[in-house]
Amino acid sequence: MQQTSKTQSISELGIRLSIDELLALRRDALALDLASTYRVSSTLAGGYRSKFRGRGMDFDEVRPYFPGDDIRNIDWRVTARTGKAHTKLFKEERERPVFFLLDQSPHLFFGSRNAFKSVIAARAATLLIWASITAGSRIGAVLFDDSGHLEHRPSGRRRDALSLMKKITSRHNKILDSIVNSMGQKIESKPESSEATSNAQSTKDQQSPFAQSLARLRRLAKPGSLIYLFSDFRNIDDDCKRHISRLSQHNEIQAYLLTDPMDTQLPPPGNYSLTDGDSVSRINTSAELMRDQYRTAETDRVLELSSYLKQKRILLQPLSTIDNLAVILSAANTPRVIVR
Repeated sequence: MQQTSKTQSISELGIRLSIDELLALRRDALALDLASTYRVSSTLAGGYRSKFRGRGMDFDEVRPYFPGDDIRNIDWRVTARTGKAHTKLFKEERERPVFFLLDQSPHLFFGSRNAFKSVIAARAATLLIWASITAGSRIGAVLFDDSGHLEHRPSGRRRDALSLMKKITSRHNKILDSIVNSMGQKIESKPESSEATSNAQSTKDQQSPFAQSLARLRRLAKPGSLIYLFSDFRNIDDDCKRHISRLSQHNEIQAYLLTDPMDTQLPPPGNYSLTDGDSVSRINTSAELMRDQYRTAETDRVLELSSYLKQKRILLQPLSTIDNLAVILSAANTPRVIVR
């Protein structure tokens, strides 16, 4: 009984996740109406109305081309064979696949207020999972950290949504335990052998875990999907941008930037000790110039990220450890008209 109480107190502090905590968010998710989030000038069947990006539907038949038809749907083979323009017709889907890319990298296990960024990401994703299931959507996901990833195939069943939440909780807590254990162990440095150098070079040539996860998401998400990205995007590189660009061509994407007040504001002026579990460093935060440079560096990074995503018509929504998640997610998913 004492152990259970201890676990609950840790969960309330926003450090360790519990499945009960995520299940309880189902009630808060009722305020999120994802069924009418995206609307276009033409009417489509199903719970969603979305901007036409690529196909996103099942092929039905071919008919002669009429003025006003989307030229991207022209069937060039039939057109070449008959000598007259023909266009493809598609049956609109009655449910929209929703995918989550959840970054669980160790550097997200940080927070100066309320909860770790990793916990905020899990809670926000869970709210959207519950809302998506209520809207009748199929849910898929890719969870990743520095050491690997986990795929969850799309499904509209509540038990599979519960299974995904259990995966999120289990992976999160295992990574947390790994961080805690590594902080308590002294790391012995050893000379780097030629084999280690070779392995390091081989790893360098590979895509980053973030890029690899985006690549896997591209294989999972069919055109017309709604995709939620949860990360601090500190590890975004050219490979990541290439995958995001491809995904944005045929899908709706919302990117949630995990933040904390300390990302832009150093602690009050004074001397502080920092440790990685092995060595200890000291920092003095009194210098105003250093405080300004710290704030400017993060502000510029976010502006650059926002500018890039805006070019891809992707919403970037900051999600801070001090935010009310239900309010932020409701605002981000407010129905709005998109003209195609």
